[in-house]
Amino acid sequence: MTPQAFTFKLTVPGDPEGATVVAVVATHAVEYSGMDAAKGAAFVERARATAAQAIKGAGGTQCQAVFAAANGQLTITIGGQTVSEALA
Repeated sequence: MTPQAFTFKLTVPGDPEGATVVAVVATHAVEYSGMDAAKGAAFVERARATAAQAIKGAGGTQCQAVFAAANGQLTITIGGQTVSEALA
């Protein structure tokens, strides 16, 4: 595991607060990967919005979120939806 190559999974509660959980973990992933602060903040907000949509679509059941850095991208996939941003 390095700042530019990692994968981890998180089970997110099926309630609106789950989007906040994704945003908090996304913030840590952005910081660990060394992404620019302004670009990282925008990515976290997109991740929060994507998570909120996925959770809403899951109908109250939990969702799995996968956070990955690979090939110069930081990607979060949750409930079949993905948000991605270049690391550099």
